[in-house]
This record gives sequence, C-alpha cells and structure tokens, in this order.
Amino acid sequence: MRAWVAGSSGGIGAACVAGLTGAGWEVVGTDLPTVDITRPGVAEAAAPDGPLRGAVHAIGMSGRRLGDGPLSACTDEAWETLLRVNLSSAFWFLRAALARCEPGASIVLVGSVLASSLDPSFLTVAYRVSKAALVPLVEAAAYEAAPRRIRVNLVAPALVDTPMAARASTDPQIRGRLDALMPLSGAPSGASTVADAVCWLLGTGSAHTTGTVVRVDAGWSLR
Repeated sequence: MRAWVAGSSGGIGAACVAGLTGAGWEVVGTDLPTVDITRPGVAEAAAPDGPLRGAVHAIGMSGRRLGDGPLSACTDEAWETLLRVNLSSAFWFLRAALARCEPGASIVLVGSVLASSLDPSFLTVAYRVSKAALVPLVEAAAYEAAPRRIRVNLVAPALVDTPMAARASTDPQIRGRLDALMPLSGAPSGASTVADAVCWLLGTGSAHTTGTVVRVDAGWSLR
C-alpha cells in the first residue's frame, strides 16, 4: 500500500509517516524546503506516481506573526497567506491526489477544532476561516470520489503538542484552562494521537466513512 503525506516533516505529518510506516505502508513524503505545494502547480508536479492507496494533507500554519487576530485587527498579509497555505494548498493537493488514487483509496486532511468553535484566547479569523473552509471542500471531494470507491475525510484536533502550537501550549493562562478546554486530557494532544485517527481513516476499519469530520479534540467541542 502506497501513501502520499504532504507536510511530512511537521509535527502531525511526521507522526502520520511513522504510524503508516509502522503499519506496513510505503510512504512518500513531501515538504519544505524542497517541495512547497502551497504554490500553484507544485502539487501536480510533486505528487508521486500512482496508484495511491492513501493520501494525507498535513500542511498548516498559524498566522499570528503575520498579524492574524480578531477580524477588525487581522492584516491583509495574514488573511492572504493563511488562505493560500491552509486552504488553497489542500485544494491543489486533493486535485492531484484524486487523479492518482486507486479504487478503495482514502484521503485525509488535517483541519482544526477552531474552525467550529470560538474562544477569547484563540480569536484568529484568518486561521479559523482557512480551516473551516476545508469542511465543504472535503464534502465536495468525497461526493465526487465516492463512485470511484474513494473516501475523503477530515480530522479536527484541538491543541497538539507541536512547534506550531508552542505559543498557546506554553501560555500560563491557557495552560490553566486546559482542564476545561480539553477535559479528557487536561493537556495538548500528542501528534501520534492525531496520527492514530488519520491511520484509522486510511484503513479498512473506516471503509464506510466519507465526507466526515472526525474530532480528535479531547472534548474541546463539547463546551
């Protein structure tokens, strides 16, 4: 079984590579600095030759350093950059992956629980919108791919122990709220926990699951 993992050197992407490799998959990983599929045309050129049995889009970025924040304060640079990196790259990835997937294949995108929740400590409108738009994108892809017996789903974690979430994970005020924000863990999820959900969606145990958001958020969305 062959899988393509875009964003393979990031926290969640690397955990997906490790989980898939451990389960016997042949994994082709692409990521910066050699491959940047957040640029038009790159995903088509960088996608591995088919047939693919699985594909994972684990590319994403926070935009606080670019000025992401509440709508009234969000900068144009943050808005445009996050839509390109978090959303447009997923569109280009899906288009390239669907062209190479065999019947029975599964595609998973990594989203965020912040797409469907609001919190005063996480008011980043560009990030929220770029992740929220992945839901209708996944639904459209799943609808188109279903007659070919190809599944498309999304996982939505909350805080994950990765470098991208370091600001929030180390903030004393946020850490003091984690028992309420993530009651199942009281701490950020490990990247391997998210990867476990991705691997399940790529496997036969989820053969009748498509167009779905699987929340891996330790209870965040229950508030």
